[in-house]
Amino acid sequence: VVAAAVVNERVVAAAVVNERVVAGAAVVVKRVVAAAAVVDERVVAAAVVNERVVVGAAVVNERVVAAAAVVNERVVAAAVVNERVVAAAVVNERVVAAAAVVNERVVAAAAVVNE
Repeated sequence: VVAAAVVNERVVAAAVVNERVVAGAAVVVKRVVAAAAVVDERVVAAAVVNERVVVGAAVVNERVVAAAAVVNERVVAAAVVNERVVAAAVVNERVVAAAAVVNERVVAAAAVVNE
């Protein structure tokens, strides 16, 4: 009976150890779950940051494209201006040439008159 009582005490002690193991395991599981939840929140936060970065990059790209388009339009406008300047130069050459022809005629007419 004494030996059985000792065995029973040991079984009870083993049960206490088991309870502690179970309780400890439950605490560990809770901590793991909590840590995983924190990690998940951080992952979600990182996803939000990524969305903001992607959206921000898209906005920047749109602005760059818009700015490039404006610059290109200005370059095209400058090319048109340059074409007009060239056309004006051609007109000026014609005016000068016509004026030279008129002057030659005037000089020739004056020479004829002088003769």
